[in-house]
Amino acid sequence: RANRPEEPDPPVMLWGDSRIGNIIFRDGRPRAVLDWEMAVLGAPEEDLAWFMFIDKHHSQGMEVPRLAGFPSYEATVARYEELLGRPMRNLEYYEILSGFKFAVIMARIGQAMIDFDWIDQVNTFPSDNNCTRLLATLL
Repeated sequence: RANRPEEPDPPVMLWGDSRIGNIIFRDGRPRAVLDWEMAVLGAPEEDLAWFMFIDKHHSQGMEVPRLAGFPSYEATVARYEELLGRPMRNLEYYEILSGFKFAVIMARIGQAMIDFDWIDQVNTFPSDNNCTRLLATLL
């Protein structure tokens, strides 16, 4: 809370789960966006940061290279800024916030796996997983 940035612009509708896996493509073009249960009002940077954190999770967090053909993070930010008509602000804060949100989700999934006896009671997955390790590198 102490590091939460002041936002000079009014909040906008955010997708909340902006990631490539939630887009339906046809003929190489997006046709639908799915998974709106995390939709909120907030700063546009939050959706971009979530997209970037999830992409890093599925590459750096899994210790594999990013898929070929995807633009760099810098190019992605530049395009987003172009479309938004202003520079991104406080992107590092929002990326860490995204990591925290995903870590909470993974903790709940890990605890459910313990509760359903899919993993043993002493398994550290709820607090030690690819997401939490990636978040630790950002922090």
